[in-house]
Amino acid sequence: MNGSTVDRTPVMHIKGARLHNLTNISLTIPKQKLVVMTGLSGSGKSTLALDTLHRESHRQYMESWGVATAGVSRPSVDSITGLSPSVSVDQRPAGRGPRSTVGTATEVFTYLRLLWSRIGVRPCPACGEEIPPSYAHDPEGDEEAEAGVEGESAACPHCSAPVPQLVMGSFSFNKPAGACPSCTGLGEVIRVDVRTLVDEESSVAAGAVRGWPRQLVERNLPLLRAAARHYDLTFDTDVPVAELAAESRDLLLYGVESPEFVRHLPAGATEPPATVAGGRFEGVVTAFMRRYADRVDDTDYRQKAERSMVKEACGACAGTRLRGESRAVTVHGLGITDAARLPLDELADWIAELRAFSTGDEWRFAEPVVADLEERVRRLVDTGVGYLTLGQSSISLSAGESQRLRLAALLGSGLTGMLYVLDEPTTGLHAADTARLLDVLQRLVDAGHSVVTIEHNLDVMRASNWIVDLGPEGGAGGGLVVAEGTPEQVAETRRVGPVPVRVGFCGQPYGR
Repeated sequence: MNGSTVDRTPVMHIKGARLHNLTNISLTIPKQKLVVMTGLSGSGKSTLALDTLHRESHRQYMESWGVATAGVSRPSVDSITGLSPSVSVDQRPAGRGPRSTVGTATEVFTYLRLLWSRIGVRPCPACGEEIPPSYAHDPEGDEEAEAGVEGESAACPHCSAPVPQLVMGSFSFNKPAGACPSCTGLGEVIRVDVRTLVDEESSVAAGAVRGWPRQLVERNLPLLRAAARHYDLTFDTDVPVAELAAESRDLLLYGVESPEFVRHLPAGATEPPATVAGGRFEGVVTAFMRRYADRVDDTDYRQKAERSMVKEACGACAGTRLRGESRAVTVHGLGITDAARLPLDELADWIAELRAFSTGDEWRFAEPVVADLEERVRRLVDTGVGYLTLGQSSISLSAGESQRLRLAALLGSGLTGMLYVLDEPTTGLHAADTARLLDVLQRLVDAGHSVVTIEHNLDVMRASNWIVDLGPEGGAGGGLVVAEGTPEQVAETRRVGPVPVRVGFCGQPYGR
Protein backbone atom coordinates (compact mmCIF):
# COMPACT_ATOMS: atom_id res chain seq x y z
CA MET A 1 0.00 0.00 0.00
CA ASN A 2 2.93 2.32 0.63
CA GLY A 3 3.58 5.15 -1.80
CA SER A 4 6.83 7.04 -2.19
CA THR A 5 5.73 10.40 -3.56
CA VAL A 6 2.80 12.74 -3.96
CA ASP A 7 3.97 13.91 -7.40
CA ARG A 8 1.08 14.07 -9.90
CA THR A 9 -1.29 12.99 -7.13
CA PRO A 10 -4.33 15.20 -6.46
CA VAL A 11 -3.82 17.04 -3.20
CA MET A 12 -5.49 19.13 -0.51
CA HIS A 13 -3.64 22.37 0.37
CA ILE A 14 -4.06 23.71 3.91
CA LYS A 15 -2.77 27.23 4.52
CA GLY A 16 -2.55 28.97 7.90
CA ALA A 17 -4.50 26.60 10.18
CA ARG A 18 -4.79 28.25 13.61
CA LEU A 19 -7.72 26.55 15.34
CA HIS A 20 -7.14 25.73 19.03
CA ASN A 21 -3.42 25.01 19.45
CA LEU A 22 -2.53 24.75 15.74
CA THR A 23 0.34 27.18 15.16
CA ASN A 24 -0.51 28.68 11.77
CA ILE A 25 0.50 25.48 10.00
CA SER A 26 0.44 24.91 6.26
CA LEU A 27 0.79 21.54 4.56
CA THR A 28 -0.17 19.50 1.52
CA ILE A 29 -2.01 16.20 1.91
CA PRO A 30 -2.35 13.68 -0.95
CA LYS A 31 -5.84 12.61 -2.01
CA GLN A 32 -6.98 9.10 -2.93
CA LYS A 33 -4.48 7.76 -0.41
CA LEU A 34 -4.48 6.44 3.15
CA VAL A 35 -3.20 9.30 5.30
CA VAL A 36 -2.46 8.92 9.02
CA MET A 37 -2.42 11.86 11.42
CA THR A 38 -0.61 10.95 14.61
CA GLY A 39 0.95 12.55 17.67
CA LEU A 40 0.61 12.74 21.44
CA SER A 41 -2.75 13.34 23.07
CA GLY A 42 -3.63 17.01 22.67
CA SER A 43 -1.07 17.55 19.92
CA GLY A 44 -3.70 18.88 17.48
CA LYS A 45 -4.36 15.89 15.24
CA SER A 46 -8.12 15.80 15.91
CA THR A 47 -8.29 19.57 15.51
CA LEU A 48 -6.63 19.34 12.13
CA ALA A 49 -8.51 16.30 10.82
CA LEU A 50 -12.02 16.73 12.24
CA ASP A 51 -12.41 20.36 13.27
CA THR A 52 -10.55 21.84 10.31
CA LEU A 53 -10.54 19.50 7.29
CA HIS A 54 -13.94 17.90 7.81
CA ARG A 55 -15.69 21.04 9.01
CA GLU A 56 -14.43 23.19 6.16
CA SER A 57 -15.36 20.49 3.65
CA HIS A 58 -18.89 20.42 5.09
CA ARG A 59 -19.13 24.21 4.95
CA GLN A 60 -17.85 24.41 1.36
CA TYR A 61 -20.23 21.67 0.25
CA MET A 62 -23.24 23.47 1.75
CA GLU A 63 -22.08 26.74 0.22
CA SER A 64 -21.83 25.13 -3.23
CA TRP A 65 -25.53 24.26 -2.99
CA GLY A 66 -26.45 27.80 -2.04
CA VAL A 67 -27.42 26.70 1.46
CA ALA A 68 -26.96 29.22 4.26
CA THR A 69 -23.83 28.35 6.24
CA ALA A 70 -24.33 30.65 9.21
CA GLY A 71 -24.58 27.62 11.51
CA VAL A 72 -21.33 26.14 10.17
CA SER A 73 -18.60 28.68 10.75
CA ARG A 74 -15.31 28.65 8.86
CA PRO A 75 -12.55 27.15 11.02
CA SER A 76 -9.56 29.34 11.81
CA VAL A 77 -7.65 28.74 8.59
CA ASP A 78 -6.62 31.03 5.73
CA SER A 79 -7.70 28.55 3.06
CA ILE A 80 -8.13 24.89 2.18
CA THR A 81 -8.25 23.96 -1.48
CA GLY A 82 -8.75 20.62 -3.19
CA LEU A 83 -11.32 19.40 -0.69
CA SER A 84 -13.83 16.65 -1.47
CA PRO A 85 -17.24 16.14 0.20
CA SER A 86 -16.40 14.49 3.51
CA VAL A 87 -17.91 12.04 5.96
CA SER A 88 -16.72 11.90 9.55
CA VAL A 89 -16.58 8.44 11.13
CA ASP A 90 -15.68 9.47 14.66
CA GLN A 91 -15.67 7.85 18.09
CA ARG A 92 -19.05 9.13 19.23
CA PRO A 93 -21.49 6.26 19.79
CA ALA A 94 -24.54 6.49 17.58
CA GLY A 95 -27.50 7.94 19.47
CA ARG A 96 -29.96 5.08 19.21
CA GLY A 97 -33.01 4.14 21.22
CA PRO A 98 -33.71 0.95 23.17
CA ARG A 99 -35.28 -0.71 20.11
CA SER A 100 -32.13 -0.37 18.01
CA THR A 101 -29.90 -3.42 17.66
CA VAL A 102 -26.83 -4.29 15.62
CA GLY A 103 -29.20 -6.01 13.20
CA THR A 104 -31.53 -3.03 12.72
CA ALA A 105 -28.72 -0.45 12.64
CA THR A 106 -26.92 -2.31 9.85
CA GLU A 107 -30.14 -3.44 8.10
CA VAL A 108 -28.90 -7.03 8.17
CA PHE A 109 -31.92 -8.05 10.25
CA THR A 110 -34.16 -6.55 7.55
CA TYR A 111 -32.70 -9.01 5.04
CA LEU A 112 -33.15 -11.88 7.49
CA ARG A 113 -36.81 -10.93 7.91
CA LEU A 114 -37.19 -10.94 4.15
CA LEU A 115 -35.57 -14.36 3.91
CA TRP A 116 -37.73 -15.88 6.67
CA SER A 117 -40.92 -14.46 5.13
CA ARG A 118 -40.03 -16.00 1.74
CA ILE A 119 -38.81 -19.50 2.59
CA GLY A 120 -39.61 -20.03 6.28
CA VAL A 121 -41.49 -23.14 7.45
CA ARG A 122 -43.62 -23.32 10.61
CA PRO A 123 -45.84 -25.65 12.60
CA CYS A 124 -49.59 -25.31 12.08
CA PRO A 125 -51.07 -23.85 15.30
CA ALA A 126 -54.07 -26.18 14.90
CA CYS A 127 -52.60 -29.60 13.99
CA GLY A 128 -48.89 -29.08 14.64
CA GLU A 129 -47.83 -30.35 11.22
CA GLU A 130 -45.12 -28.48 9.35
CA ILE A 131 -46.35 -25.93 6.81
CA PRO A 132 -43.88 -25.40 3.94
CA PRO A 133 -43.41 -22.03 2.20
CA SER A 134 -46.27 -21.22 -0.13
CA TYR A 135 -44.20 -19.05 -2.51
CA ALA A 136 -47.55 -17.31 -2.98
CA HIS A 137 -46.27 -13.74 -3.01
CA ASP A 138 -44.05 -12.40 -5.73
CA PRO A 139 -40.60 -11.27 -4.56
CA GLU A 140 -41.38 -7.84 -5.93
CA GLY A 141 -44.23 -7.46 -3.46
CA ASP A 142 -41.96 -7.27 -0.44
CA GLU A 143 -42.42 -3.53 0.01
CA GLU A 144 -46.12 -4.14 0.56
CA ALA A 145 -45.32 -7.13 2.76
CA GLU A 146 -43.06 -4.96 4.92
CA ALA A 147 -46.01 -2.75 5.76
CA GLY A 148 -47.97 -5.82 6.90
CA VAL A 149 -50.92 -7.55 5.30
CA GLU A 150 -53.85 -7.37 7.65
CA GLY A 151 -56.27 -10.29 7.78
CA GLU A 152 -54.73 -12.36 4.97
CA SER A 153 -54.39 -16.08 5.63
CA ALA A 154 -53.92 -19.39 3.86
CA ALA A 155 -55.23 -22.85 4.63
CA CYS A 156 -53.01 -25.41 6.33
CA PRO A 157 -52.31 -28.13 3.73
CA HIS A 158 -52.83 -30.81 6.40
CA CYS A 159 -55.96 -29.75 8.32
CA SER A 160 -57.26 -26.76 6.29
CA ALA A 161 -57.19 -24.50 9.35
CA PRO A 162 -56.63 -20.83 8.46
CA VAL A 163 -53.02 -19.75 9.05
CA PRO A 164 -51.93 -16.07 8.88
CA GLN A 165 -49.70 -15.29 5.90
CA LEU A 166 -46.05 -14.72 6.73
CA VAL A 167 -44.84 -11.21 5.86
CA MET A 168 -41.76 -9.23 6.81
CA GLY A 169 -43.73 -7.56 9.60
CA SER A 170 -44.20 -10.99 11.18
CA PHE A 171 -40.52 -10.90 12.13
CA SER A 172 -40.23 -7.27 13.23
CA PHE A 173 -40.23 -6.47 16.94
CA ASN A 174 -41.21 -2.91 15.97
CA LYS A 175 -44.53 -4.01 14.44
CA PRO A 176 -47.58 -5.52 16.18
CA ALA A 177 -47.52 -8.52 13.82
CA GLY A 178 -44.16 -9.63 15.18
CA ALA A 179 -43.57 -7.95 18.53
CA CYS A 180 -43.90 -9.91 21.75
CA PRO A 181 -47.14 -8.62 23.32
CA SER A 182 -45.75 -8.84 26.86
CA CYS A 183 -42.82 -6.45 26.32
CA THR A 184 -44.04 -4.78 23.09
CA GLY A 185 -40.83 -5.80 21.37
CA LEU A 186 -38.34 -4.33 23.85
CA GLY A 187 -37.12 -7.72 25.08
CA GLU A 188 -37.22 -6.56 28.67
CA VAL A 189 -39.77 -5.45 31.21
CA ILE A 190 -39.57 -2.97 34.05
CA ARG A 191 -40.32 -4.51 37.40
CA VAL A 192 -40.76 -2.70 40.68
CA ASP A 193 -38.49 -3.96 43.43
CA VAL A 194 -41.19 -4.53 46.04
CA ARG A 195 -38.60 -4.56 48.84
CA THR A 196 -37.94 -0.85 48.28
CA LEU A 197 -41.64 -0.02 48.75
CA VAL A 198 -42.70 -2.49 51.44
CA ASP A 199 -40.99 -3.91 54.54
CA GLU A 200 -42.43 -7.42 54.34
CA GLU A 201 -41.25 -8.29 57.85
CA SER A 202 -43.64 -5.69 59.23
CA SER A 203 -47.44 -5.46 59.16
CA VAL A 204 -49.43 -2.83 57.28
CA ALA A 205 -50.76 -1.44 60.57
CA ALA A 206 -47.20 -1.12 61.88
CA GLY A 207 -46.07 0.87 58.82
CA ALA A 208 -44.84 -1.80 56.36
CA VAL A 209 -45.53 0.47 53.37
CA ARG A 210 -42.52 2.77 53.34
CA GLY A 211 -44.21 5.64 51.50
CA TRP A 212 -47.22 5.89 53.83
CA PRO A 213 -47.01 8.41 56.69
CA ARG A 214 -49.05 7.52 59.77
CA GLN A 215 -52.18 9.38 58.70
CA LEU A 216 -52.14 7.60 55.30
CA VAL A 217 -51.82 4.27 57.11
CA GLU A 218 -54.91 5.12 59.17
CA ARG A 219 -56.82 6.10 56.02
CA ASN A 220 -55.88 2.99 54.01
CA LEU A 221 -56.44 0.34 56.67
CA PRO A 222 -60.26 0.48 56.41
CA LEU A 223 -60.02 0.53 52.60
CA LEU A 224 -58.06 -2.74 52.61
CA ARG A 225 -60.54 -4.34 55.00
CA ALA A 226 -63.47 -3.14 52.86
CA ALA A 227 -61.87 -4.58 49.72
CA ALA A 228 -61.35 -7.92 51.43
CA ARG A 229 -64.99 -8.01 52.62
CA HIS A 230 -66.20 -7.28 49.07
CA TYR A 231 -64.55 -10.50 47.89
CA ASP A 232 -65.29 -12.52 51.05
CA LEU A 233 -61.62 -12.54 51.97
CA THR A 234 -59.82 -11.86 55.21
CA PHE A 235 -57.09 -9.22 55.43
CA ASP A 236 -55.33 -9.11 58.79
CA THR A 237 -53.59 -5.75 58.89
CA ASP A 238 -51.59 -6.82 61.98
CA VAL A 239 -49.87 -9.78 60.25
CA PRO A 240 -46.44 -9.24 58.63
CA VAL A 241 -46.81 -8.81 54.88
CA ALA A 242 -44.56 -11.82 54.25
CA GLU A 243 -47.06 -14.04 56.12
CA LEU A 244 -50.19 -12.84 54.31
CA ALA A 245 -52.08 -15.22 52.05
CA ALA A 246 -51.15 -14.79 48.36
CA GLU A 247 -54.45 -13.09 47.50
CA SER A 248 -54.11 -10.62 50.39
CA ARG A 249 -50.52 -9.79 49.46
CA ASP A 250 -51.49 -9.21 45.81
CA LEU A 251 -54.42 -7.06 46.92
CA LEU A 252 -52.04 -4.85 48.93
CA LEU A 253 -49.39 -4.64 46.22
CA TYR A 254 -51.42 -4.52 43.00
CA GLY A 255 -55.01 -3.57 43.87
CA VAL A 256 -58.45 -4.94 43.11
CA GLU A 257 -58.34 -4.36 39.33
CA SER A 258 -54.97 -5.99 38.70
CA PRO A 259 -54.52 -9.33 36.93
CA GLU A 260 -52.25 -10.37 39.82
CA PHE A 261 -55.18 -10.13 42.25
CA VAL A 262 -58.01 -11.16 39.91
CA ARG A 263 -56.34 -14.51 39.18
CA HIS A 264 -57.17 -15.59 42.76
CA LEU A 265 -60.91 -15.01 42.34
CA PRO A 266 -63.52 -17.48 41.12
CA ALA A 267 -65.13 -16.80 37.74
CA GLY A 268 -67.84 -14.15 37.93
CA ALA A 269 -66.50 -12.63 41.14
CA THR A 270 -64.15 -10.07 39.58
CA GLU A 271 -66.40 -6.97 39.63
CA PRO A 272 -64.50 -4.40 41.74
CA PRO A 273 -66.10 -2.25 44.45
CA ALA A 274 -67.89 0.80 43.07
CA THR A 275 -66.12 3.37 45.27
CA VAL A 276 -62.79 3.90 47.00
CA ALA A 277 -64.51 3.94 50.37
CA GLY A 278 -66.18 0.68 49.46
CA GLY A 279 -62.81 -1.00 48.84
CA ARG A 280 -61.69 0.06 45.36
CA PHE A 281 -58.07 -0.10 46.50
CA GLU A 282 -55.43 0.78 43.87
CA GLY A 283 -52.44 -1.13 45.25
CA VAL A 284 -49.05 0.10 46.41
CA VAL A 285 -47.11 -0.94 43.28
CA THR A 286 -49.87 0.10 40.87
CA ALA A 287 -50.09 3.56 42.47
CA PHE A 288 -46.31 3.89 42.31
CA MET A 289 -46.25 3.09 38.56
CA ARG A 290 -49.16 5.50 37.90
CA ARG A 291 -47.31 8.35 39.60
CA TYR A 292 -44.15 7.45 37.69
CA ALA A 293 -46.03 7.61 34.36
CA ASP A 294 -47.68 10.92 35.33
CA ARG A 295 -44.35 12.55 36.21
CA VAL A 296 -42.01 10.87 33.75
CA ASP A 297 -41.00 14.30 32.39
CA ASP A 298 -39.87 15.40 35.85
CA THR A 299 -36.20 14.38 35.77
CA ASP A 300 -35.61 14.57 39.52
CA TYR A 301 -38.75 12.56 40.34
CA ARG A 302 -38.03 10.03 37.60
CA GLN A 303 -34.48 9.42 38.78
CA LYS A 304 -35.64 8.99 42.36
CA ALA A 305 -38.44 6.61 41.35
CA GLU A 306 -36.15 4.51 39.17
CA ARG A 307 -34.15 3.52 42.24
CA SER A 308 -37.11 1.26 43.02
CA MET A 309 -37.26 -0.25 39.52
CA VAL A 310 -35.26 -2.99 37.83
CA LYS A 311 -35.14 -4.14 34.22
CA GLU A 312 -35.16 -7.83 33.46
CA ALA A 313 -35.50 -10.04 30.41
CA CYS A 314 -39.10 -10.54 29.32
CA GLY A 315 -40.27 -13.94 30.53
CA ALA A 316 -42.68 -14.41 27.62
CA CYS A 317 -40.09 -14.08 24.83
CA ALA A 318 -36.89 -14.72 26.86
CA GLY A 319 -35.54 -11.36 25.70
CA THR A 320 -35.84 -12.20 21.99
CA ARG A 321 -38.45 -9.43 21.42
CA LEU A 322 -40.59 -11.54 19.04
CA ARG A 323 -43.90 -13.31 19.63
CA GLY A 324 -43.93 -17.10 19.83
CA GLU A 325 -45.54 -17.68 16.43
CA SER A 326 -42.70 -15.78 14.74
CA ARG A 327 -40.01 -17.55 16.72
CA ALA A 328 -41.40 -20.91 15.59
CA VAL A 329 -40.69 -20.20 11.90
CA THR A 330 -37.43 -21.75 10.72
CA VAL A 331 -35.16 -21.68 7.69
CA HIS A 332 -33.35 -25.01 7.43
CA GLY A 333 -33.89 -25.65 11.12
CA LEU A 334 -32.80 -22.22 12.35
CA GLY A 335 -35.21 -19.71 13.90
CA ILE A 336 -34.69 -16.04 13.20
CA THR A 337 -33.97 -15.34 16.88
CA ASP A 338 -31.38 -18.16 16.81
CA ALA A 339 -29.77 -16.49 13.79
CA ALA A 340 -29.73 -13.18 15.65
CA ARG A 341 -27.80 -14.85 18.51
CA LEU A 342 -25.02 -16.16 16.25
CA PRO A 343 -21.75 -14.19 16.15
CA LEU A 344 -21.56 -12.48 12.76
CA ASP A 345 -18.67 -14.62 11.57
CA GLU A 346 -20.71 -17.79 12.31
CA LEU A 347 -23.76 -16.25 10.66
CA ALA A 348 -21.64 -15.60 7.56
CA ASP A 349 -20.71 -19.29 7.44
CA TRP A 350 -24.37 -20.35 7.78
CA ILE A 351 -25.44 -18.00 4.98
CA ALA A 352 -22.70 -19.35 2.72
CA GLU A 353 -24.16 -22.87 3.14
CA LEU A 354 -27.74 -21.91 2.23
CA ARG A 355 -27.36 -22.62 -1.48
CA ALA A 356 -26.35 -26.22 -0.82
CA PHE A 357 -29.33 -26.70 1.51
CA SER A 358 -31.98 -25.10 -0.69
CA THR A 359 -34.32 -26.68 -3.21
CA GLY A 360 -34.86 -25.13 -6.63
CA ASP A 361 -37.97 -23.16 -5.61
CA GLU A 362 -36.39 -22.05 -2.35
CA TRP A 363 -33.27 -20.81 -4.06
CA ARG A 364 -35.24 -18.93 -6.70
CA PHE A 365 -36.86 -16.89 -3.96
CA ALA A 366 -33.84 -16.76 -1.64
CA GLU A 367 -30.94 -16.08 -4.03
CA PRO A 368 -31.33 -12.28 -4.44
CA VAL A 369 -31.77 -11.87 -0.68
CA VAL A 370 -28.84 -14.13 0.18
CA ALA A 371 -26.52 -12.26 -2.21
CA ASP A 372 -27.15 -8.93 -0.45
CA LEU A 373 -27.20 -10.53 2.99
CA GLU A 374 -23.88 -12.28 2.44
CA GLU A 375 -22.20 -9.08 1.30
CA ARG A 376 -23.48 -7.02 4.24
CA VAL A 377 -22.44 -9.57 6.84
CA ARG A 378 -19.03 -10.05 5.21
CA ARG A 379 -18.36 -6.31 5.33
CA LEU A 380 -19.08 -6.31 9.06
CA VAL A 381 -16.78 -9.26 9.64
CA ASP A 382 -14.07 -7.52 7.60
CA THR A 383 -14.20 -4.43 9.82
CA GLY A 384 -13.41 -6.57 12.87
CA VAL A 385 -16.81 -6.94 14.56
CA GLY A 386 -17.42 -10.59 13.65
CA TYR A 387 -17.90 -11.39 17.36
CA LEU A 388 -21.01 -9.19 17.64
CA THR A 389 -24.51 -10.59 17.26
CA LEU A 390 -27.45 -9.02 15.44
CA GLY A 391 -29.53 -9.08 18.61
CA GLN A 392 -27.09 -6.97 20.62
CA SER A 393 -28.51 -3.61 21.65
CA SER A 394 -26.93 -0.63 19.90
CA ILE A 395 -26.62 1.29 23.15
CA SER A 396 -24.36 -1.46 24.55
CA LEU A 397 -21.73 -0.97 21.82
CA SER A 398 -18.43 0.73 22.51
CA ALA A 399 -17.49 3.84 20.57
CA GLY A 400 -15.03 1.82 18.47
CA GLU A 401 -17.65 -0.80 17.65
CA SER A 402 -20.18 1.83 16.59
CA GLN A 403 -17.53 3.42 14.39
CA ARG A 404 -16.73 0.13 12.66
CA LEU A 405 -20.42 -0.50 11.95
CA ARG A 406 -20.54 2.85 10.16
CA LEU A 407 -17.31 2.02 8.35
CA ALA A 408 -18.85 -1.22 7.07
CA ALA A 409 -21.78 0.80 5.70
CA LEU A 410 -19.37 3.02 3.75
CA LEU A 411 -18.08 0.00 1.87
CA GLY A 412 -21.53 -0.50 0.40
CA SER A 413 -21.82 3.05 -0.88
CA GLY A 414 -21.71 3.61 -4.63
CA LEU A 415 -20.14 7.06 -4.21
CA THR A 416 -16.59 7.87 -5.32
CA GLY A 417 -14.23 10.75 -4.67
CA MET A 418 -15.27 11.23 -1.02
CA LEU A 419 -13.07 12.26 1.88
CA TYR A 420 -13.48 9.93 4.86
CA VAL A 421 -12.12 11.17 8.19
CA LEU A 422 -11.78 8.42 10.81
CA ASP A 423 -11.00 8.77 14.49
CA GLU A 424 -8.78 5.89 15.70
CA PRO A 425 -10.66 3.01 14.06
CA THR A 426 -8.39 0.42 15.71
CA THR A 427 -9.55 1.38 19.23
CA GLY A 428 -10.54 -1.81 21.03
CA LEU A 429 -9.69 -3.90 17.97
CA HIS A 430 -7.85 -7.18 18.46
CA ALA A 431 -4.44 -7.14 16.81
CA ALA A 432 -5.42 -10.09 14.62
CA ASP A 433 -8.22 -8.02 13.07
CA THR A 434 -6.06 -5.02 12.17
CA ALA A 435 -5.10 -6.58 8.81
CA ARG A 436 -8.80 -6.94 7.96
CA LEU A 437 -9.40 -3.30 8.85
CA LEU A 438 -6.49 -2.22 6.70
CA ASP A 439 -7.99 -4.17 3.81
CA VAL A 440 -11.25 -2.24 4.32
CA LEU A 441 -9.41 1.09 4.28
CA GLN A 442 -7.53 0.05 1.16
CA ARG A 443 -10.79 -0.88 -0.55
CA LEU A 444 -12.05 2.65 0.12
CA VAL A 445 -8.87 4.10 -1.39
CA ASP A 446 -9.08 1.76 -4.38
CA ALA A 447 -12.65 2.96 -4.95
CA GLY A 448 -11.31 6.49 -5.46
CA HIS A 449 -11.80 7.88 -1.95
CA SER A 450 -9.38 9.78 0.27
CA VAL A 451 -9.00 8.35 3.78
CA VAL A 452 -7.60 10.45 6.61
CA THR A 453 -7.40 8.62 9.91
CA ILE A 454 -6.27 9.73 13.35
CA GLU A 455 -4.26 6.76 14.56
CA HIS A 456 -1.51 5.50 16.89
CA ASN A 457 -1.47 1.91 15.69
CA LEU A 458 1.96 1.05 14.28
CA ASP A 459 0.64 -1.41 11.71
CA VAL A 460 -1.72 1.21 10.29
CA MET A 461 1.11 3.75 10.13
CA ARG A 462 3.41 1.33 8.33
CA ALA A 463 0.69 0.48 5.81
CA SER A 464 -0.27 4.09 5.12
CA ASN A 465 0.74 6.18 2.10
CA TRP A 466 1.41 9.39 4.03
CA ILE A 467 1.90 10.40 7.66
CA VAL A 468 1.42 13.80 9.30
CA ASP A 469 2.91 13.80 12.81
CA LEU A 470 1.83 16.63 15.09
CA GLY A 471 3.44 17.72 18.33
CA PRO A 472 6.00 17.70 19.66
CA GLU A 473 3.97 17.68 22.89
CA GLY A 474 0.32 18.09 23.81
CA GLY A 475 -1.64 21.25 24.58
CA ALA A 476 0.38 24.46 24.41
CA GLY A 477 3.45 22.42 23.45
CA GLY A 478 1.73 20.96 20.39
CA GLY A 479 0.20 22.25 17.19
CA LEU A 480 3.34 21.92 15.04
CA VAL A 481 3.94 19.58 12.12
CA VAL A 482 6.78 17.52 13.57
CA ALA A 483 7.17 15.33 10.49
CA GLU A 484 5.32 14.56 7.29
CA GLY A 485 5.91 12.24 4.36
CA THR A 486 5.84 8.56 3.55
CA PRO A 487 6.32 6.11 6.42
CA GLU A 488 9.91 5.58 5.33
CA GLN A 489 10.62 9.32 5.23
CA VAL A 490 9.06 9.95 8.64
CA ALA A 491 10.98 7.03 10.16
CA GLU A 492 14.26 8.56 9.02
CA THR A 493 13.53 12.04 10.37
CA ARG A 494 15.91 13.23 13.08
CA ARG A 495 15.64 15.90 15.75
CA VAL A 496 16.46 19.39 14.52
CA GLY A 497 16.87 22.37 16.83
CA PRO A 498 15.41 22.56 20.34
CA VAL A 499 12.42 20.25 19.80
CA PRO A 500 12.64 17.24 22.20
CA VAL A 501 13.37 13.83 20.69
CA ARG A 502 10.51 11.29 20.52
CA VAL A 503 10.63 7.69 19.36
CA GLY A 504 9.19 7.23 15.87
CA PHE A 505 6.70 4.53 14.98
CA CYS A 506 9.46 2.34 13.58
CA GLY A 507 11.60 2.81 16.66
CA GLN A 508 13.50 5.75 15.16
CA PRO A 509 13.94 9.03 17.06
CA TYR A 510 12.60 11.99 15.19
CA GLY A 511 11.75 15.64 15.82
CA ARG A 512 10.76 18.72 13.87
